[in-house]
Amino acid sequence: MVNQKGFTLIELVMVIVILGILAAIALPKYVNFKKEAVIATMKNLEGAMNSASTLVFLKATIQGLNTSPSSTLSINGENIDLVYGYPAATQTGIGLAISLEADDWDNNIRDGQWHSRESTLSGAWVYWHGSYDTNIGGAGNNCYVRYWQAADINTSPRIDAVFDDCE
Repeated sequence: MVNQKGFTLIELVMVIVILGILAAIALPKYVNFKKEAVIATMKNLEGAMNSASTLVFLKATIQGLNTSPSSTLSINGENIDLVYGYPAATQTGIGLAISLEADDWDNNIRDGQWHSRESTLSGAWVYWHGSYDTNIGGAGNNCYVRYWQAADINTSPRIDAVFDDCE
């Protein structure tokens, strides 16, 4: 009598089926890393805007620039545009305050990467990820961080961060 050890064809097929089921369940949890990375980056950007606007305002207050509707503050050789002591909603305002290079946030190419521009809403600057060209904050375009500059001497900037439709 021959004593053979090994798996039968049915046992091998069952193992492959079970591995396939496990992969189908586990794979979606790992595929979504891009969306999580985009959201994490946007939350970091929101925090950077809060910190930068506060620090710029403190320095502007020391220099007496917090009551002017328009002024400029020099920090590390960069002239940051201010509105009531806070960074203006421009590339030379909040963009410089959070120290982003112009190449990091491309205003011209809509290729599914990172972008920034003046918002279609007055007094705001927006950063977003994705291939949206216009209507940031509209239907299907809800993955952005929008910085609203100070409206008057008694208000501070407002930051809207929406991560509903991040890609």
